[in-house]
Amino acid sequence: MPKTMLRPLRLIRLGGDEGLVVDITKTRKMQTDKEISETNSTNDNILQGQQPPFSDVPNSSLPGALVGTEAELIPGEVGAQGLLANSPKSYIYNQIYGLWFFISWFVLMTLITHKVSTEQYGVLAVILTAYNTLLYIVAFGFEDAITTYIPRVFAEHGRAAAGLLIRRLLGLRIIMLIVCTLILLFSLPLLANGIALIPIQGAVDVANGLRDQQLLARMFPIALYVLGSSVGSLLTAVCASYMRMSAVLVIGSVTQCVLLGVGFIVLQLGWGIDGILWMLAIVGLLNAASFALWLAPTVLARGKNTYKQPVAPVVKLGISAWLTNLVNGALLKQASIILLGYFAVSLTLRGFFNLSFQLADSANALLVAGFGGVGGSALAAAAIGRNYQRLGRSWEVLIKVETLLAAPGLVFCLFNAQNIVTVLYPKAFAPVGPLLAIFLFFNLIVRVLGTTIHQSTLYVLNKARLVVLGQWIGLVAVIGFGILLIPHYGPAGALVADGIAKALTGVLLLAFLWRDLPNKYPIGFTMRFLLALTLAALPGIVWHPTNRILFGMSGVIFLVLCFGLLLLIKPLSADDLDMIKGMKPGAARYLKWFARRKNNLTQ
Repeated sequence: MPKTMLRPLRLIRLGGDEGLVVDITKTRKMQTDKEISETNSTNDNILQGQQPPFSDVPNSSLPGALVGTEAELIPGEVGAQGLLANSPKSYIYNQIYGLWFFISWFVLMTLITHKVSTEQYGVLAVILTAYNTLLYIVAFGFEDAITTYIPRVFAEHGRAAAGLLIRRLLGLRIIMLIVCTLILLFSLPLLANGIALIPIQGAVDVANGLRDQQLLARMFPIALYVLGSSVGSLLTAVCASYMRMSAVLVIGSVTQCVLLGVGFIVLQLGWGIDGILWMLAIVGLLNAASFALWLAPTVLARGKNTYKQPVAPVVKLGISAWLTNLVNGALLKQASIILLGYFAVSLTLRGFFNLSFQLADSANALLVAGFGGVGGSALAAAAIGRNYQRLGRSWEVLIKVETLLAAPGLVFCLFNAQNIVTVLYPKAFAPVGPLLAIFLFFNLIVRVLGTTIHQSTLYVLNKARLVVLGQWIGLVAVIGFGILLIPHYGPAGALVADGIAKALTGVLLLAFLWRDLPNKYPIGFTMRFLLALTLAALPGIVWHPTNRILFGMSGVIFLVLCFGLLLLIKPLSADDLDMIKGMKPGAARYLKWFARRKNNLTQ
């Protein structure tokens, strides 16, 4: 055995454990060169058969990173730094796919609005909303559990341990899907009766939605659609956990191309919403099968003396995430749809509500879709070794990046909501313009608050119960405000109720995090950035382009004004620029014009 080199004696303190000190000389003497090699090899093999994806990235470039001996002493530190180094590339891959997804889905929905009546579109809106609810019901939060646990298990114990945990969760998901699919096909009214008996707010509304006759008449393709989408969603979370979003880019992009092409043919043949539902079901199953084949080596990875992660805490986190996602992703909108029906709002107006909701959500997520899963995995990797300094910095950076990417589009669309509807849709959809503006305003508030980042951070800090509390308070709010507003304002009242509920949830999650992280919410950055965007969007109040060319010109003018105002207002701080210099020196040379000097810094 080669002789182990000794290093000078030094004591260091590790991540927040009082009184915990490590004798580096003693620890290094206990490690052999073989053990170190095995550890590094395990952490590096993120992609089987490829070069280590982070071997050329200096550890010091990561916020709060440890280097040298300190990094080697903390279990999983090398793997954590590798995952964090890979996160920007994974974001780019996921963002490219996210853009294509929203564009292709938007085009498909636009084609549908031109080929079916407004009443049929309202029926499709009800069915897709119920499908979304069913998808969240059967998910049990496993996607969030995977992106929270898999990065840590992989970094600390290797591919085999992570693969074992994935197989166990995938097995649970398939068992639940089989049971749920049988229930959907043969016993959905009985399921609705059982849900109605659950003593929680909103259960009766969900049950009424599941009894909808339009839904029951088309249950078989919906059940298949839920089956394929649920498996595909879980495997997408696996890709995010390993920062392997190239698979999502390839498979997801091909899937959307198929949906768009086949959807056009289905609508041309006059098959209507029934043909669209069958197309979604079949393509969803093919998408899940493609992910399974692509990820087979990762999911089936095995090894000797493999660490076995206890499933109980993973499932516990999953259930908390399930309760959260059920509210945020399904029940908030479903409750509004049900209240609109209860107060006898027409199917046409319900369709307008759904279109406004979808357009605002699409604008909100258009440039930040790449953070889906990747952001949560990055936060989980940042917290390895109880490195709260790195976690807090990563949390702050993600909030700023999401604001930089999402806020410009939201502000532009907010000031041009009616123009967007006029340019893109037939005259019959003109009432969607004011509704879209309402929900865009609330989506802007929710995005700059960093609600999704707070949620993932609380998961990492083992405070999932607080996320559940915040989301269910939001559900109570949307029902209460909906009852007050919908009878007087119809779909506009429903959108205001949804917006207030989401903003309230964001404020609560931020409050729950306030004392746990060394970094605080970047209020100065947010206010400066929004000021620049608002001033740049003011021409949209007086100029109303009537065709796509003029509308595109208005977008160019907005971008030019944004550039000039950002140069003047300078939203970035000196600390932001220092961090950028450490990670991307080339980018810092250009971004320095948007940063304030230290002697002028206003935090």
